[in-house]
Amino acid sequence: MKQSTKIRLVALLCGIGAILLILLASAIDPTPVRALLKLTHVPIDRPSVYGVFHICWLLIGLALFVLLSILALKKGKDATDGTVFGFGMLFLVLELYKQLYSFYILCDGRYDFGVFPFQFCSLPLYFCLIAPFLREGWWKEAIYRFLALFGTMGGCLVLFYPAWFDTLSLCCHTMLWHVAMIALGLWILFSRGYGRSYLAEMLPAGAIFLGVTALATVLNVVLYPFSKGSPKPLNLFYMSPYHSTYFLIVKDVWRHLGWACAMLCYLALFILVGATLVWVVARFIRWILTHFSQKVQK
Repeated sequence: MKQSTKIRLVALLCGIGAILLILLASAIDPTPVRALLKLTHVPIDRPSVYGVFHICWLLIGLALFVLLSILALKKGKDATDGTVFGFGMLFLVLELYKQLYSFYILCDGRYDFGVFPFQFCSLPLYFCLIAPFLREGWWKEAIYRFLALFGTMGGCLVLFYPAWFDTLSLCCHTMLWHVAMIALGLWILFSRGYGRSYLAEMLPAGAIFLGVTALATVLNVVLYPFSKGSPKPLNLFYMSPYHSTYFLIVKDVWRHLGWACAMLCYLALFILVGATLVWVVARFIRWILTHFSQKVQK
């Protein structure tokens, strides 16, 4: 085992151990955890889309995206695993905060299945902590291509048209999470040199997408009986057969043709429009960089 892999493994085990200790301590006496979480509880009027708060996050994200894209082009493939793992640890901390904040502050000790941690945008949390430990091969490449194409697309959907909360910490949380998703996707796109072959890159990523969507559907069905009475409904990927969706076009298909046709429409739009658009942009940027470098060499 490489030294870098050992370090990442120790860091992951320490992180998991710390989380278990926090959960155990809060189960024995939730008062300290609740008190700390209350310090971050700042109710606000929900920000407006493309208002000052939103634009500030867009500018922060833009600066980060440019910087990381340049660094990724310089660092290359060898820097991918460590950076991806770092993002994974960030997502782990953010998710822990969200779960504890929801349980102790927003729901007063009741679990809210509305924040069950297997939404589409939750996937980087798991993949970022798994992929760096895999050997180079089909599975690792498939996961990285999924994060680069589908993850970037998912981050953009929320960053550019967010659903706001009425607490400051959750508004910052959702912006930070989805900015990180895009930054992660761009890092992988450019460090791994994607944007070369559409089918070679899209097919493995699409297979991962179909797999996790199938798993989310199974969880929607299996967990549905346990989620009754939850403050918010369980609606993983916002495509539960028991609850409506908010996706444009998909919701109209659902209303007229039913859930199964809506799911097919959802899959097609995510693959053929969303992830494909990310690939086209990556391809275009790669063409510009190649064209520019050739001119400089001449």
